[in-house]
Amino acid sequence: MRLLIIFLLSVHVSVAQFTYVLHQDVPVVVGSDTLQLPWAGGINSAQVNTIDLNDDGKTDLVVFDRMGDRVIPFLNVNNTYVYAPEYQNFFPEETEGFMLLRDFDCDGRKDLFTKDLLGIRVFKNTTVPGQPLSWEPLQFYTGFPGPKSNVILTKGFSGKINLQLQADDLPALLDADGDGDLDVLNVKFVGTSTIEFHKNFSMERYGTCDSLDLERMTQYWGEVEDCACGEFAFGTSCLPGGRTQHAGGKGLLALDLDNDQDLDILYSDSECAQVYQLTNTGTNDNPLITQAAPFPAEAPIALLTFPSVYYEDVDFDGVPDMIASPNLFTREFLQTNFQESLWFYKNTGSSQLPAFTFQSRNFLQGEMIDVGDNAVPAFADADGDGDLELFIGTFINGISSSIYLYENTGTRSEPAFRLITDDYLSLSFSGFTNIKPQFFDMNGDGRTDLVFTASNPFGVGTNLYYIPNTANNGLNFSGQSIISLDFFIFSGENITVSRINNDMLPDLLVGRVNGAVEYWQNTGTPSSPSFTLSDPSYLGLDASVLRQNPAIAIGDLDADGNADLILGDQTGVLSVVSNFKNAVDASGAIKNLIYNPITESYSSQNLGSRLWPTVANLFNTNKPTLVVGNLLGGLHMLKHDESSPLPKTPQIDIFPNPVSSSNSSPLNIRIDRPATGYIISITGQEIEGPFEFQPQETVQYSIDKLSPGLYIFRFITGGETYSRKFIVY
Repeated sequence: MRLLIIFLLSVHVSVAQFTYVLHQDVPVVVGSDTLQLPWAGGINSAQVNTIDLNDDGKTDLVVFDRMGDRVIPFLNVNNTYVYAPEYQNFFPEETEGFMLLRDFDCDGRKDLFTKDLLGIRVFKNTTVPGQPLSWEPLQFYTGFPGPKSNVILTKGFSGKINLQLQADDLPALLDADGDGDLDVLNVKFVGTSTIEFHKNFSMERYGTCDSLDLERMTQYWGEVEDCACGEFAFGTSCLPGGRTQHAGGKGLLALDLDNDQDLDILYSDSECAQVYQLTNTGTNDNPLITQAAPFPAEAPIALLTFPSVYYEDVDFDGVPDMIASPNLFTREFLQTNFQESLWFYKNTGSSQLPAFTFQSRNFLQGEMIDVGDNAVPAFADADGDGDLELFIGTFINGISSSIYLYENTGTRSEPAFRLITDDYLSLSFSGFTNIKPQFFDMNGDGRTDLVFTASNPFGVGTNLYYIPNTANNGLNFSGQSIISLDFFIFSGENITVSRINNDMLPDLLVGRVNGAVEYWQNTGTPSSPSFTLSDPSYLGLDASVLRQNPAIAIGDLDADGNADLILGDQTGVLSVVSNFKNAVDASGAIKNLIYNPITESYSSQNLGSRLWPTVANLFNTNKPTLVVGNLLGGLHMLKHDESSPLPKTPQIDIFPNPVSSSNSSPLNIRIDRPATGYIISITGQEIEGPFEFQPQETVQYSIDKLSPGLYIFRFITGGETYSRKFIVY
C-alpha cells in the first residue's frame, strides 16, 4: 500500500508540473478598439448553431470549424458573446465534417447530427438539468438480424439503406412537410445533382416525433437539377451530354423565404463563390422550383469558395439571422480570405418574412486575433524595454505572407498588446508564403536574429532563412539582407532552432510531414552553421499515421532547471515531454494539461489543428506561458496555474567553479530569465560575448580559449546588470 501511495503521489507531482488555464484576460488593441475575444483561436470554416450551454435559459452560440474539426463555444453573457472553452469537451469526439444541432425528438433539447463515412450520425441530447451537456449515440434497426446501424437509414427502392452523403455535403434537417417530425433534404449521392426528400414517418406510425423513421419519397424534389456553378435545369435535365455526376460538395438550407407557406432552398456548390435562392412556386406537397438567383438580392454572398448558410438568431433580438461561411476542409485558393470568412446578415424583417441586411464579413472574427490561417507566434523584446512583443507569421496575407507585430504596451508582469503593423519589415514584398518566425542567435554574435521558414508563391521550395540583428538591446534589422541557410523542407513541415547538445551552436529539430522528428546537429562554426542529420527519429518520434507535421517549442516549463519539449500537430492537442534531453523517448508525454473549471480536472483539448506552440515568460513568473497558434489563424494563451513571481534578483548558476583547464569539462552557465552575457577579465576587458541565454537553459562554454585566472561573467537582463566570478586553474 505504501508503494502504491508513493507511486500515485509521484504521478500527481509529475502531472502537476504542467498545468495550465486558457487565459483570456490579456488585452489586445487594434486601432482604437479593444478586442473582446482576442485569445479565442480564430475561425476559418464556420458552421453556426445555437444551444443553451449552461442551463441558464439563455441561448448560447456554438461554432463548429470544419477545417480544425473544432467546437468553439460562446456563452451569452448580458447579450454579449464570451469565449467559453470549458464547454468544448462536452461535445462528442466523433463530431467531424459538419455539426448541425436540431431537436429531432421534440423534448426541447437540441440533438447533434454529424458526418460519418457511411452517412449521418446522430447523438441524442441526454443532458440532465443542472449538469454538463451529455450525448448518447443513436443506432438504427436495419430490418435484419444482427448489429444495428450507427448511421441514419432510409427506405430506398428495395429496403433500408444508408442515407449517404458526399464527403463535403451539408443536408437540410427540418420538418419539411409540416407534420411535426424531422425530415431530411439532401443532394443525390451519385449521378445527377438533384434534391432528394426523405420523409420521416414517426408521427404517422407512432403518434410522436421521437423517431427517425425515414423513407426516400423522391430524388427529384422541386424538379430542379444543378448543371454547373449557377446553372440549373428546371423541369428538364441538363444539356444533353452535360454533367451526370455529383461533382464536389453541395449545401442546402430550406426555409420559407417569401411567406407563401412552402419551402424554398438556399443552394451552395463547392465550385461556386455564391449562394443561390431556389424559389418554390409550388407547394410543400408538390414543390416546383422555377428560378434561381444569387442570394441575397442586395449584397449577395461572395465567398471563395463553397459558402454555406445558417439560419440562427445571433444578435439576441429573437429573430433568426443569416450567417455564411465557406464549408471548406482545407485552403483551395490563395485568394480565399480567412480573416473575413464569417459573413453576418441581420434579419431586419421577421421570422415569417425574413429580410436580410448585410452587417459584416468578420462576425466574431473581428473581435479575435485572426491572421487568416496558419498563425505562428513568436516573442522577442523588439524595443529593448524589458518586455516581450508578439510576432505572428501567416500563411497568406493578400497574395503573399507577412509577419504581424503587436507591441507590448504593458509591463513584464502585466502584458498588453497593440497591433503596430501587419507587415513587419515589409516581408510581403519578398514574395514569400507560409512564413513561420522564431528568434535565435544564428551567427554567434550574441544578438537575437529573426529566423523563419517560408515558401515560394506556389507553396513549394520551403527554406530556412534568417535576418541578422545589429542591436545589442532590442531588434534592429535595417539594412540587413535575408540570408538563406539552404535547408529545404516541404511546405507543411516545421523547424525549431535550439541548442540540443548544450554547446553554443544552434541545432535543428525538424517536424516532417510523415510525423517524424529529426535532430540535425550543427557541425559548423558560430558564424557559419552547417547541419548534419544526427537522429532521424528523435525521442522515438518516427513516422506515424496519427501525427503529421509536428511543431516543437522548448523551454523550462516547471522551473526545475531542465528544458522540456512541447509538441503540437494536426490533431490540435499539445503534449509535453519533461526534461527531454534526458528522456529515453516521448512515450511518457503528458497531454492532460488544461484545467476545466466545470469538471475540476485537467484534460487535453483540440486547440484548432496544426498547432505551433511557443514559450514566453509574459508574466515575469518562474513558470512561463505557452502561446499556441493554429491552422484557424488564431492564438490561445495557456498560463501556468501554479506559477509564482520571479525574485527581483536572478538566480545564476556557474559550475563547476573553479573549473580545470587541464581537462575537457566545459563551464556550465544557467540563469532563470532571458539575458545577454559577456566574459570579462579581472581588469575589465571584454574577452568574449555577447551570449544569448534563454530562461533556465544550461549553456556549455568551452574554456580552452581562457588562460588560468579569475574572470567575471556579466549578465544583462531587464535593464539591470549582474556579475558572477569564476576561476580557471
